[in-house]
Amino acid sequence: MLQAQRPRWLAPGSARRLAIAWLGLAGLAALAYRRMLLWDPSQPGLPDVGWFVFGVDETAPQIVLAAGALLLWRRRGRLARAAGRGSPLRALPFLGLGSALFLWAHYVDAPDLLLLAFLPFCVGSGLLLFGAGFARELALPLLFLAFAIPMPAVLSNHLVFPLQLWNAEQVGRLLARTGFPVVQEGDMLYVADGSFEVIETCSGLRSMIVLTMLAVGFLCYFPARRLHVALLIAVTPVLAGLMNAARIVMLVLDPASDVAESHGVQGGLIFLGGAAAVYAVDAALERWLGERGRGVGPPPASPGPAGGPLARHATALGALLAVLLAGSLWLPRWSPAVPQEPARIDLPDALDGWRAVATLEPDWQYLGSVNVPRHAYRRYRRGGETVSIFVGYDDRVSRSRSLISAKHAFPGRGWDAEERSRVALGAGDFGAEAVVARSRASRMLGYHWFRGVGGLGSEVLRAWAGADRSFLHRPGGALVIRIETRVSSDGRTRAEARLREFAELVLARLPHLGPAGAGRDTSS
Repeated sequence: MLQAQRPRWLAPGSARRLAIAWLGLAGLAALAYRRMLLWDPSQPGLPDVGWFVFGVDETAPQIVLAAGALLLWRRRGRLARAAGRGSPLRALPFLGLGSALFLWAHYVDAPDLLLLAFLPFCVGSGLLLFGAGFARELALPLLFLAFAIPMPAVLSNHLVFPLQLWNAEQVGRLLARTGFPVVQEGDMLYVADGSFEVIETCSGLRSMIVLTMLAVGFLCYFPARRLHVALLIAVTPVLAGLMNAARIVMLVLDPASDVAESHGVQGGLIFLGGAAAVYAVDAALERWLGERGRGVGPPPASPGPAGGPLARHATALGALLAVLLAGSLWLPRWSPAVPQEPARIDLPDALDGWRAVATLEPDWQYLGSVNVPRHAYRRYRRGGETVSIFVGYDDRVSRSRSLISAKHAFPGRGWDAEERSRVALGAGDFGAEAVVARSRASRMLGYHWFRGVGGLGSEVLRAWAGADRSFLHRPGGALVIRIETRVSSDGRTRAEARLREFAELVLARLPHLGPAGAGRDTSS
């Protein structure tokens, strides 16, 4: 009887020696990446891998890592068949990138960056030990792990609010077309017996991430051709968006939607519906594209005996892991030489005839995850005219928050933008965004701008890298300023004149709120 031939790196004669070598490498990797394995999701700045059903819950990163390990185990046969001779030259860029990110993560004290470092390091290790075919087989399990990398708060803020507005608009249209009486304004849906706010957890972003992660795990467990994989991953966010819209409709129509148990049951049903939809699409793609791909092509060249290049490459990898372990133990972490004092954001009681008549509180439920650690919000009156000014400040040290968000265009929930434009303020024609908004019977004109921040791309990269927790940190913090006034019976022309006059006064008397410094406006 013929016995299936196993790759030589699994041959019985070398099993004990190789087992010791692999265990040694795994032990070194576990020690070097110990902070990644010991994540505490309750700590700020660490991954927030929220589960689809409840939205605000956090899943322990260890569960995601364990699931990734199980997916690798499921693919062990494909990995064994794909093992060939190592490719040190191809591995070098990946190992270099992974090592640099690893050391940087320890320097900026950002354990979540260790997972980002872990991914290229795994690819490089696969290339070094067993070649390109083996590394390709790692791609899907590593993509699964990539979904556990926390999204920078500035990017999340940039995506969530437009999704909230889009979902509210689409659900409002759907209900109206079915004859259900509903009025949609901004992120609010008003019905006969109350109102419903499309909050951040109803934006669908979390659903898209988790359901796509589920689809990737499904494809790891049931391998398919590349076109099949690409199509299923591409269509899954659309399925998640549809399921999320269905969830919002259920919440609007359910009079008990504010009860936590009801909310959880509905979320569970929608998650099961999303998983079933992924399975149905997968089955349809299998019928359309034919039999699933079971193999990985012709067997590659054998990696050679334990004493050949494989052993040398494994030894080099072990040495690199030892260097990284030493770096994680002895590399100093960044800390500011002098603690930074927060910017002055107190607002005066009077500004050339304008007197403060009320101290206001931001709509925190509306702001959601848009964190504004320090703020000032006051209403001023002169004669029969009123203007309000909001100032928010963030020191930029925490990586789990950002005040940069389009939400600052409005004072709270339920505002629809009628018109957006740019206005030039101050002596230097400093640019701000002007927004005319409506909420039920009220209209508002507002100007808002940011100070001390860059463009979206640069802010995302800086947040992901923890640049403001390193020698690349910027002096001072980030500010957002919004000035608003109601458009009343005296008309918009008068409101524009009033707001521009107040804005010019603020820029002249409170220069720390103006355009000075390296920051530029990113409100659009």
